Amino acid sequence: MPDKLLSLKNDLVFQELFGNPKNKLITGHLLSLILGKEVYNVDLDVNKQLLGKRKDLKMCILDLRIKFNDGEDCNIELQVAPYAYMPERMLEYWAMNYGNKLERGKGYEELRPTISVLIACYKLKELKEITEYHTSWSIRENKYKDKVLTDKFELHILEIPKIKDSEIPEDELAQWLKFIDNPENKEVEKMMYENNKYFQQARKELEYLSGDEAFQRIVEARARFLEDQEVQTRAARDEGLSEGLEKGKTEMTFKIAKKMKDKNMPIKEIMELTGLSKEEIEEIS
Repeated sequence: MPDKLLSLKNDLVFQELFGNPKNKLITGHLLSLILGKEVYNVDLDVNKQLLGKRKDLKMCILDLRIKFNDGEDCNIELQVAPYAYMPERMLEYWAMNYGNKLERGKGYEELRPTISVLIACYKLKELKEITEYHTSWSIRENKYKDKVLTDKFELHILEIPKIKDSEIPEDELAQWLKFIDNPENKEVEKMMYENNKYFQQARKELEYLSGDEAFQRIVEARARFLEDQEVQTRAARDEGLSEGLEKGKTEMTFKIAKKMKDKNMPIKEIMELTGLSKEEIEEIS
């Protein structure tokens, strides 16, 4: 067993544990706890890149994308630090995921429920009046609040800091979120390890990843990449360059990708570290 477990707050570690097809039973179980229903026929081998239908729309890359049951589609995002306009960002992810499903010549009856899940390691300012850590959202009529317009839209927001200590012993979802927040949490491990086969599998897989030196190097490179991006962002903000800040981050991403490509790093690893597509990386010269 490694001396220290990798942090699941690192997006690559989170994706490798919950997004690897071999761990689909673990992910399916976690999703069933979030949605409060049975989850089966889990498929994690799906494209996480969402492309807008117009060329001028930006591409979104999801942390996890899961197809399950009879064609339902879910994306799970892990957000460690506060992000401006997070609800709008989740809505965009949902819209792109839902809107890309209808092929030409197909009818609207072909569309299946699309779900977005946000796991936040902080409290959203938009939800400061709500004390529960888990909120679910749908499209409802303002006066007749029990009337849901459609089952095709569903959004779940999980705010880990709102979990009360008293909830943890009786709430398995809270236990999983605390594990994601800190895999070294001995209290949670004691609660879950003996009788939860899914947690046992997840813990063993994380131990394996934490002892994999090649994977550790990729995780460390990803952390340095994010640090470089943050330095670029702070520098632009300190100089008062509010305009072009996003452009600056994009340019930095391509510069870092070029350095990786010059060092003959595999394209797949560059994609994982930077979030760029294979085509974008191949065009870098």
